[in-house]
Amino acid sequence: MSTTRGQHLIGKMLGSYVLEKLLGYGGSSAVFLAQQQDSDRKAAVKVFLPRSTMDAQTRKEFFQRFLREAEAASQMDHPNILPIYSYGEQDSLPYIIMPYMSGGTLSEYVAKYGRLSLQDVQWYLEQIASALDYAHKNGCIHCDVKPANILIDDEGHVMLSDFGIAHLAKDEKAVAMPRNPDALMGTPDYISPEQAMGRPIDGRTDIYSLGVTAFYLLAGQLPFIADTSIALALMHVHEPPPTLASVRADIPPVLDQVIHTALAKQPEQRFQTATSFSNAFTDAVTEALTVGEQTAVACKGGTSLLEKNRLLARLLPSLATVDAMIAGDTTTGYRFTRKHLLGATSLLLVVVLVSVFSLSYVVAQFSGKTKGEAQLQTANSISPPQRNSTDLLSDPDLWPTSPTLFFDQQKQSYHIANKSPQNVPLISLYRGDTYSDFQLSVLMEELHGPDEACYYGVVFRSASDQSKYYIFEVLTASGEEFGKYAFWRYDGAGKLNLLANGNAPALLKAKGKSNKLTVKAQGNHFSFTINDKALGTSFADPSKSALKLGQIGLYVEARGSEVAFSQLQVTPIKA
Repeated sequence: MSTTRGQHLIGKMLGSYVLEKLLGYGGSSAVFLAQQQDSDRKAAVKVFLPRSTMDAQTRKEFFQRFLREAEAASQMDHPNILPIYSYGEQDSLPYIIMPYMSGGTLSEYVAKYGRLSLQDVQWYLEQIASALDYAHKNGCIHCDVKPANILIDDEGHVMLSDFGIAHLAKDEKAVAMPRNPDALMGTPDYISPEQAMGRPIDGRTDIYSLGVTAFYLLAGQLPFIADTSIALALMHVHEPPPTLASVRADIPPVLDQVIHTALAKQPEQRFQTATSFSNAFTDAVTEALTVGEQTAVACKGGTSLLEKNRLLARLLPSLATVDAMIAGDTTTGYRFTRKHLLGATSLLLVVVLVSVFSLSYVVAQFSGKTKGEAQLQTANSISPPQRNSTDLLSDPDLWPTSPTLFFDQQKQSYHIANKSPQNVPLISLYRGDTYSDFQLSVLMEELHGPDEACYYGVVFRSASDQSKYYIFEVLTASGEEFGKYAFWRYDGAGKLNLLANGNAPALLKAKGKSNKLTVKAQGNHFSFTINDKALGTSFADPSKSALKLGQIGLYVEARGSEVAFSQLQVTPIKA
């Protein structure tokens, strides 16, 4: 059996760990799942296993690369860089012991689920950018940034790994690439032009590779494809990358421009820090969503062609803004905090507002439309809503989908699986009709969730950018006699107003049990039932901030929760 695959090492002890399972292998190493003796700790152990065909010099270079990885990573202390527990050599086998990341690599994630949503890419990009800027400030250039070197834990965080060809650039001076590119050059799919040409490099080479990574996560394919490594490297040097919009309809021009800036052939024309790239990406997504709401309103009628063209023009990036981004502007995005006040107990939860809906409607106004996009335009043109009572979950084209938002066709349900950190709420908005007065019913089934608390429910009269909305949620928590409910109005800028709350005796708290929620909204008055049991009589929102019209959505807050929604029926109430 080939020693490259490492199967013969199963059962061997290295350090205090017993190798249990082969997780993967490459040309010069294999990675094993290992169990530490006398503890419950699992770890990943990387073992240096060169090919038998390597000559002495190549073997030496790979061995030095292996030790460089251990040394470089052991000096890093950052939450998004995979730490090193220990490293050493035993029985002529150099090894590195690292945390085991149960989620696998980002490359495997895309292979399993397909291309990612804009928000998922934004979330991963922010973490990797932070790791790269930290490494660069500490004089380390990674040189091999790619999805296969980005690991995911069971909570959705990512960590940058494999510093095997990293270069130490002390005093921020550019370093020359080694003269043995076959041994030490980065992966050709993600290599920067200066790496490919053997020129001096600095941290901006990692920004180029991060740009290719972002392109791959969004498109599900690489910007350049060739039959040989040399031909591929030459494409990175000379060929302009394709536009993302040519392979994905919901990519606006402003976001395409951000990716192209990261993929500039000359380092000085790229973003100068990874964080400025990440912030530019976030700003582009936020701007496109905001303009998308205004454009959707404009395209329904009552707006002149001139005004529509002005709205479209706003989707194009400002040159001054791009220049500021390239110069390293690190303006941060928005954040808000929230307080839950359920019963007599105040539970303080600090969260980040995450938008998780698609931009396909905006693009549909200005480009060729797919069947789903044409349906979406027709649905949004109904004002006021004229649709009869129907299952809004029956048309997957009108709901965002991603690895965390997906349909179970067999059970005819729509799932929100919250894998975000710090109890970040996930809100999925229906992209069809908007509703003012209506009656809504939906079945909600908590499949997974933390024992201490799980919040989930519905959102209604929401702005498309989620800047304002009503939310009705239920709470299941261990140690509580009854489930609870809360009714809120969110006014933007972190202002969350509690309108009603209390016990929900009819709520079935056991996981796997379905609960039927009914909401009736008429003017400023609202009533709710759970499993056909009314919660009080009715509730009013007499304030001047009362919301009149908006989208319907579904909501899951607690990290680690998965809720299946089905039979979402909405019937407009005509005045």
